[in-house]
This record gives sequence, structure tokens and C-alpha cells, in this order.
Amino acid sequence: MKKIFLLFAFAIIATGVYSQRVEVKENTGQFRSGNKNSFVTTVYHSDIKTVTKEFTSLLKGYKGKVSSKKGEIFGDNLMITSISNNTIDVYAIIKETKDGDVEVTAAFDLGGACISSSTNSEQFGRASDIMREFALELTEKGYANFLKSEEKVLKESQKEYEKMVDLKKDLTKDNEDYKKKIEQNEKEIDKLTKDIEDKGKEVKEKEESYNNLKKGSSKIK
Repeated sequence: MKKIFLLFAFAIIATGVYSQRVEVKENTGQFRSGNKNSFVTTVYHSDIKTVTKEFTSLLKGYKGKVSSKKGEIFGDNLMITSISNNTIDVYAIIKETKDGDVEVTAAFDLGGACISSSTNSEQFGRASDIMREFALELTEKGYANFLKSEEKVLKESQKEYEKMVDLKKDLTKDNEDYKKKIEQNEKEIDKLTKDIEDKGKEVKEKEESYNNLKKGSSKIK
């Protein structure tokens, strides 16, 4: 029963994971400086604060200047050598979706033009890899934490379940013991009933004998 319970619980969790595939899509991002061709990906099992912190840290690793204003992250003159030997400006907006996930929209400006699949196919693929690896890593970390919390909840439920099973066993055993005790008591009651009847007769006989003896004492002179 315990194994079935575990398998059922993890099956529910796994179903949710398989439906959350980390992908990177091309779209037009709306930034403070205007619309830009962008990469859009979703981070699951995390929160906007964590994703913002980690994406800012990612950009800082490219040795440029990173700032944030009115919810928009800007990486100035970043050295992302996997994409280009020249500096790159990165614009990013991070927001929470209606489903509670975190969406990251980022534009990679090569200097006058942002990377797009139509004009920079090779660089587009590399930038897409960066975005996907970022989202995948955070999703995996978030899911690991989520799994720990679910495991804790599951263990608590298992403990409650096992306590209920044990309590039922104890009460069932108590009832069986009570039934045995009742049967023993009933037998003892039956025996006592007969013994009381016999003893009553004996007492009555002794009372009569005693009364007769008592009457005889008055004749002693």
C-alpha cells in the first residue's frame, strides 16, 4: 500500500514536469528604448526575485556594466565571446506570467541591430542556447527545491496514514481483547450464579440449624 501511495504521488508530479518544456522563442520585446527583436523563455518552479537576481548575475559575468531601471535590466558593453568578439548590449525584462511562472524577454544588440534568426542565424543559435541553458538550470534548481518540499509533505501524509492504520489495529485488538474478557466474565458470572444458588441453600440450612441451636440454649438450666 505504501509503495502504491508513493508511485501515485510522484506520477502526479511527473505529469506536471513533462508539460513544462523549456523553450526559447523569437518575438518582439517592448523596451523603454523601443521595440527590439528578442528571445523569450520561461523559467518554471522559481520566482521573479530569484530569476532577476540570477539573470543580472549572468550578465555581470560578461564583464560589462549592468544596471536596472523601472523593471528593465540593461547590460552595457558585455563581452559574450560565444556570440561575438565585439561588445554586446543586452536588454531584458522579467515578469511573472498568469500561471505563476517567470518569463524572460531579452534582446542582444550587436551595435545598431539586435540578433534575429533572419539576419544572424549562427549568432541567433548561440544566444538562444544561452537563454535556454539559463532557464533550464534555474528550472532544474527550482524543481529540485519543489521536489524536496513535496517529499516533506508526502512524508507527513505517510506518517499520518501509518498512524491511522496503527490506531485501527490497536482498537481492533482492544475490541478482540474486550470480547474475550466479556466471554470470560460471562462464564464466571454463570459459575457464580450457580455457586450463589448453592451457597444460598447452604446459608439457609445453617441459619435454620443455628436458630434451632439457639432455641435449645434456653432449655439449659
